[in-house]
Amino acid sequence: MRRDRERTPERLPNGLLRHAPPLPPLLRGARRRWLAVLVLLGLGQAALGATSAWALVRMQAAPVGGSPLLLRALLLLVAVALAVGALKVHERVVAEKLGQDYVHQLRLTLVGDALTPGHSTSLGVTVARTTNDLSGVRNWVSQGIAPLVVAVPLICGGLATLAVLHPALALAMGLPLAVLGVLMLPWARTALIKTRQMRRTRGKLATRIADTVTASDGILAAGGTKRELRNLREASGDLVEIAVDRAETVGTIRAGGIVASTLTTLLVAATGTYLGLAPGVTMAAMAVAGLASTPVLELGRIVEYRQTYRAARMVLGPALAGAQARRERAERRRRASAELPAPRPGADGEVLVHLELPGLTAPGEPLRARSRDRIRLVSEDPDSPHELVRRLFELSPGPDSDEPDAVWVGGENLRQVSAKRARVLVGGASSGTVFERGTVRRALHYRRPDLDAAHDREVLALVGLDPGTLPEGMRTKLRSGGEPLGRADRARLALARAVYGAPPLLVIDGLEGDLDDAGRAMLERVLADYPGAVVMVSSQALAARLGAREHRLPRLDASARQPVGVGGRTAVDEDGDE
Repeated sequence: MRRDRERTPERLPNGLLRHAPPLPPLLRGARRRWLAVLVLLGLGQAALGATSAWALVRMQAAPVGGSPLLLRALLLLVAVALAVGALKVHERVVAEKLGQDYVHQLRLTLVGDALTPGHSTSLGVTVARTTNDLSGVRNWVSQGIAPLVVAVPLICGGLATLAVLHPALALAMGLPLAVLGVLMLPWARTALIKTRQMRRTRGKLATRIADTVTASDGILAAGGTKRELRNLREASGDLVEIAVDRAETVGTIRAGGIVASTLTTLLVAATGTYLGLAPGVTMAAMAVAGLASTPVLELGRIVEYRQTYRAARMVLGPALAGAQARRERAERRRRASAELPAPRPGADGEVLVHLELPGLTAPGEPLRARSRDRIRLVSEDPDSPHELVRRLFELSPGPDSDEPDAVWVGGENLRQVSAKRARVLVGGASSGTVFERGTVRRALHYRRPDLDAAHDREVLALVGLDPGTLPEGMRTKLRSGGEPLGRADRARLALARAVYGAPPLLVIDGLEGDLDDAGRAMLERVLADYPGAVVMVSSQALAARLGAREHRLPRLDASARQPVGVGGRTAVDEDGDE
């Protein structure tokens, strides 16, 4: 597995990905115990099959008509059938536990990657990975691996029972299974290629739909509804054609399993007749073959799940490898930043804020501020001020170099303190804030959930937001990023959250553009009276009225602009655009 991780993924002409990074190991924690239970369930079903064979053989000795021996044999066969049903129910439950637990681990990793600096995957791709791709993984684990784990001891036990009855019976059962195994090799590869094509087409369609819905206002305003629907119709039509073509291959695989399962029972019966075995022995052999070949009925579906899983792994493997690389890089930069010594006080005494971000602040010119300082970030590069804000809040991975950031507020290193403490020290409000799903009260307290609600109305009044105008006041649910609040009210709520608890450093990033005239007057008033230091990306007019001084930032270099990937743009990364 380590060798697979070190190989460079390579896209083949047929669309497959060679040397795809492996997914996390399945045999971890409770999943080992559940797999052991599945093996025991398979052995139990094999034992029940042998018991039914013994009962059928014993029935030969029963006289014609009713007899205690026949009654006991029938009761035993009914009990065996009920026991097999009970084991099947337990098998399905354990298999679902196995699949859901594994997918739960992968889902948290993928969502956690979306909250890691450097993540740049689109919403449509993220949704496709956490739904369609993970469904493929779950199906393979719970309805592929789990049935196989049960099937192997069950089929082996059935073959052993038939060999005891007569070796030729075991050979008759094994022959169709061997032929099916040989035929499955080319069928499975064809199914993988078509599944991969369908997955890529479906991923592109998901991304197109997500982008279209996101840009719906602009599309409506420009009269492009018919044009977008036409494009979506073509993309959806491509998916339909590929899915139908794949269905032919999948149907062939499933039919092969059904034919092989049927032939095992028929060949065992024919062999028993040919050899002139006693009717009871032939009946017992047919019962054992029927029970043992039950998993073969599902073999076609298992192969289908396997190919769907392999296609999903070609996307999830690189995605999880990239997530791991980004996490390690972010943790490495944070550790290096946490080890930096405290900055020396300047000639004007102790400073409240010291920001020295390689690639953003000029060498030897850190951003330093005291209480009640107002600092406007300026640069010839319009992206530099926004990037500084993103780096401060660890929303951006920073340059490719591992040179650490020196981020100090109130004498504390922000990269060394806990996230809870960092929220106390810094508050930020940016234009276009997208709020998490929940109530207005939760949104207000999201940065400082430790504070009670005693000052809620006071803070909201400060920013000019009246909860009484909302449908349910503070309990109004925010959906879709902030609805039913309008753009200006979302900016007011973002500012209220930033100033709640009066953090020593307040960061404002372009909030003016989201506010009306009354809101901009409110913003000026709040910033003028704020007791801590204010660092802002704002208009020159607002900065002049506040008496803010300017801190000039250099232009961003290329490494600071690009999100950090895994070895640059490769064939693997192209799947992220599906």
